[in-house]
Amino acid sequence: MTRRSVSVGFRVLGVLFTLGFGVGTQAAEKEGQAPYNVVEGKVDRSTFLGWRVFHSTCYICHGVDATGTSVAPDLVARVKDLSASEFANAVLVRYRVTLNSGEALGDDRTAVRAGFLELVMKKERGELMMPGWDKDPNVKPHVMDIYGYLRARADGVLGPGRPEQHQ
Repeated sequence: MTRRSVSVGFRVLGVLFTLGFGVGTQAAEKEGQAPYNVVEGKVDRSTFLGWRVFHSTCYICHGVDATGTSVAPDLVARVKDLSASEFANAVLVRYRVTLNSGEALGDDRTAVRAGFLELVMKKERGELMMPGWDKDPNVKPHVMDIYGYLRARADGVLGPGRPEQHQ
């Protein structure tokens, strides 16, 4: 195992522990359990919180009901291919422009430098980039709730609009 793969593994574990969902979410995902509970069009508390946080923070760029805008992609389509941990990583840390010394050296130094330069140039030109939400106390604790809401939309069990909660 290379230092790079170990570093990536530790970062993913760090995200999981930081979120506090650890093994439970991964086990549910592996067993085929959905990260949401929708019964007759009504959602559980977690999925409702996901809708609420999404529509107070994320909708500005990703559009009402997560269907995308000219600024940001359709998350209903995108989340279909993301596991809970991949989603958490994307939302919390993926978009930071930081490289530790091991990553900067990487296997393909030219590609690493080119990717880093592209990120820096985007910021200098003023293009909109999604921020990492790991420091936001209104988003960080609800990343899995947002994931559940988006997966329910992506799986077609929840339509657009404000969902009702079931008891």
